[in-house]
Amino acid sequence: MKKLLVILLMISLISLPGCWSGFEIDTLAIIIAMGIDKSEGGYFLTLQILNPSAIAAKEPSTAAPVVLYSEEGKDLKEIMRKIHEKSGRRIYSAHLQLVVFSEEIVEEGINDALDFFARFNEFRTDFYFIVAKGTTARNVLSILTPLHQIPGIKLHESLKNSEQLWAPTKSVRIVELVNAIVAEGKEPVLTGVEVTEEVANVKLPTKSLESLQKSEIENTTKYFGLGVFKEDKLIGWLNEEESKGYNYVIGNVNNTVGYINYGDKVKITGEVTNAKSVMKASLEEGKPAIDVVINMTLNVGAVEGEFDVSKEENIDIFNELAEKKIKLMCEKTVDKAQNEFNADIFGFGEVIRRKYPKLWKEIEDDWDNEFPDLPVNITVKAKTNQLGQITKPFFIKEKE
Repeated sequence: MKKLLVILLMISLISLPGCWSGFEIDTLAIIIAMGIDKSEGGYFLTLQILNPSAIAAKEPSTAAPVVLYSEEGKDLKEIMRKIHEKSGRRIYSAHLQLVVFSEEIVEEGINDALDFFARFNEFRTDFYFIVAKGTTARNVLSILTPLHQIPGIKLHESLKNSEQLWAPTKSVRIVELVNAIVAEGKEPVLTGVEVTEEVANVKLPTKSLESLQKSEIENTTKYFGLGVFKEDKLIGWLNEEESKGYNYVIGNVNNTVGYINYGDKVKITGEVTNAKSVMKASLEEGKPAIDVVINMTLNVGAVEGEFDVSKEENIDIFNELAEKKIKLMCEKTVDKAQNEFNADIFGFGEVIRRKYPKLWKEIEDDWDNEFPDLPVNITVKAKTNQLGQITKPFFIKEKE
């Protein structure tokens, strides 16, 4: 809600006198999110337009908080002009929060679309890109939920929260995406988003204002792992655990939760409060190799079974089990990137280029053949900081 109020405040400033480019707010179509699907003629573009009068209304309003406008054409800028004529308002893009690509679009390549976003001077560079998995971009932008009036803002905030608190996603802006596409020795990833099965094939929003007031929510969006790219084309997906492994390798885990089994009767929930990685290139028998060291701090969240975390030897066991679990997770992700996708999403090639520039010049043109056989050595070091408000499960009796 705070973010929405800030946007409305900024919009209101547009109409103040004294600026040569000022426009009255009721003459603007303010874009919050964009969806790009494939059509026979090229692109099917959907704009999610903010309806300020519905948001700011003091009395309950039957008007939708956003309106979707869609048009198709060969060129995105041409389509924007068509929507401008349809809406009767000037398209205003400076508050864009999110761009949703369909799978069909990213499988064919997104260079042309990115060129449009890079050239159009009204766009800022702080919006995110995601991929609609198993549905259309328009469907993703059609779903309203009771807790969020603006779907585009909900998706934007959920993506940031998922990355910061759960770790299977990644917030990617245009500069990072373009750099990964053009870089030698690195490939892009984008987060995927799914919708519930009930709305997977609809073409129009199905949520009425009345249904939004019900406590039972059926239609929603959910982020699904990371899409792996080769240059500008999607080639496959990492599942949730593999996506977490990717973020551990690149040092992009701020906070997440997981459980560890100790034997058959003990289950410990651990909260990772920080995890940073260091990647270094080395030479093994004259050939490049990568060493990844991950340092993470943990808190004990819960203990099921008889396991006394007040004992130092048990904390050592917990740390060791956590290290093994994260190491295996990362190794599986690296193996999939090397042997299934042959896509250097971690930027190992860039690490080699910085350390051994002459060697990189010799192998960069053949990196697709070198990468699958690249030795990657992963070391995980865990340290537990907090044990919770109690150290022993309350049901454990002291031995006399």
